[in-house]
Amino acid sequence: MARLLSGENRQGVLVGWEQGQLLFRAGDSLWKCPIEELVYWGELSDVQGPSCLFLQDGSALAGRLTAVTTDELGWVHPELGELRLPRVVCAGVVLKNPRDPTLKDRLMGTLLEEGEGVLFLNGDQLAGELRNWAGGETLTVSSVLGEQSFPLVNLRALRFRKSGTTAVIPAAQSETRVWIGLEDGSRILIRIDSRGDEKQHDAEAGGSRPSPYGDQVLRASLAGKIVTIPLKAVCFVQVLNKNIVYLSDLEPDRYLFVPFLEYVRPYYRDRNNRGGLLRVNRRVYIKGLGVYSASRLTYSLKKQFERFESELALDDLSQGAGSVVFRVLVDGQSRSVVGPVRGNENPRPIQVDVRGAERIDLVVEFSERADELDYADWLNARLIRSVSSQP
Repeated sequence: MARLLSGENRQGVLVGWEQGQLLFRAGDSLWKCPIEELVYWGELSDVQGPSCLFLQDGSALAGRLTAVTTDELGWVHPELGELRLPRVVCAGVVLKNPRDPTLKDRLMGTLLEEGEGVLFLNGDQLAGELRNWAGGETLTVSSVLGEQSFPLVNLRALRFRKSGTTAVIPAAQSETRVWIGLEDGSRILIRIDSRGDEKQHDAEAGGSRPSPYGDQVLRASLAGKIVTIPLKAVCFVQVLNKNIVYLSDLEPDRYLFVPFLEYVRPYYRDRNNRGGLLRVNRRVYIKGLGVYSASRLTYSLKKQFERFESELALDDLSQGAGSVVFRVLVDGQSRSVVGPVRGNENPRPIQVDVRGAERIDLVVEFSERADELDYADWLNARLIRSVSSQP
């Protein structure tokens, strides 16, 4: 299912890419969607396989490590092929992925921290510089203990020195970028190389007849490198551009938490309320807010937006329990009440008119069982700009 900027939902299977437009097939018909008019399409799951590469912008790639040099990282992905990525954009590599999602999240968080070194299967860590590696059964680390070589079978993950850049620049302040999700759970943030598509079409002119579904691959920029993504492997697309403002990219005017007892919890951006990936019914969501009952987030709108949209659910952390009520207030007036929402339920979509509004409040209230396992997610919480306020 595709969610469009207009607020419409349309069914379709992604079958092609043609000069800035995604091509979808619904039954016997074909429809085109300019990339700027799409919010998201499809579903995303966790990264599959024993190993995973994390980039500093939040991208994650299944596959296999082939080389580590001073400047680059060698990585093989089943669909994207052999990649040579700048080492400065790499956060870390998981060599042996835990099966438990909570342990996966904990490991991901460790790799995103500052400092270079290795993590062992027994939980130990060693800070130090990773030496060049081009295959083999051992990896060398230079630390305060000197140079030591460790068998790869004893290592859980490698962590790289961070470049000091921020993870994801808010889309409202940059050009259109796109999250692409693949069938193996890989998620990559790309910039589309439309000029490359035009060259490809020029090369085909006068040659073999082009596919009625346009290009079957997407040429895009990943970490400064041009990659070719087969569309048959794509299961998820989410667009970041000036027309869609995600609340997780904004600073709230106010955050209020009213604990049922005494423990005060923070809110999380693009993470659940324990700092892990937003997951609902084993599906992963890249954008959203992770909160706990009872909470209130307040944002300024300054009359710039047309609609607020989100999908509401309890995170998989709720383990099938938990129950909350979601409430949206616009300029102090209640505009939407959804609930009780319980664990294991599918996300419930909402759409709220905010034309001419100055303020929006996102409230999560206690419901049937006080605050028991009330890990609430405002999935894809977003503001759609009004036409008059678009840059």
